[in-house]
Amino acid sequence: MLDPFKDAPTKIAVFDVDRTLIVRTSAEVQLIRFLRQRNMLPLANLVGNFFSFLRQMPHGFDQVILRKSAYLRGLNAGDVMSFLPEFFEARLRPRISEKIKEYMQNLREKGYEIIFISGTLDFILQLLVERLDAHGGMGSYAEIQNGKFTGRIKGIHPYFHGKVSALEKYLDGRRVDFACSYGFGDSWADVPLLSMFGNPVAVNPGRLLKYRARKYGWAVVSDF
Repeated sequence: MLDPFKDAPTKIAVFDVDRTLIVRTSAEVQLIRFLRQRNMLPLANLVGNFFSFLRQMPHGFDQVILRKSAYLRGLNAGDVMSFLPEFFEARLRPRISEKIKEYMQNLREKGYEIIFISGTLDFILQLLVERLDAHGGMGSYAEIQNGKFTGRIKGIHPYFHGKVSALEKYLDGRRVDFACSYGFGDSWADVPLLSMFGNPVAVNPGRLLKYRARKYGWAVVSDF
């Protein structure tokens, strides 16, 4: 016999992070600035990251994305993790959208599962999950070997269609009432994810996403 509560579809609210939850910037940009300020990120790493970007461009955007965090290469993962609480207070908390926090709180109180799906680094995403009382999420897994970051991204990168794949992996086969669920994103790259939901919300959208939202009657939220 089916349990009507156990087997009921889950209602979810999925939030992008960069320029959606965090206003006008990305979590990794703030991480770079934080690490530089603490003298934990050598300038040579940033220069190497730039040239890695140039080398990968002929191989396609996917390869560029997988090496977007090459600046971390060689950094001690434990040292970086130990500074995450300070990083959150100094760099992330002041930039979190109050309007999006209100949406999260209202939907949480209505029984929605709050999920972050973002291309930002996994340890940053989990920090946000913990500090903002979300239920979970998926980011880009920053590979660590022998206690040090390799600068490579492993597994699914939650960008464009990869966000759909990341959400599917996170849900792990659970039934979801997508018609009643919400998705929040800021850019054209969020369209595949937002299109899954009965309640897509374009947050501070760029021109292409704003056009899509107007064409299909999606909600638009602006907080600056």
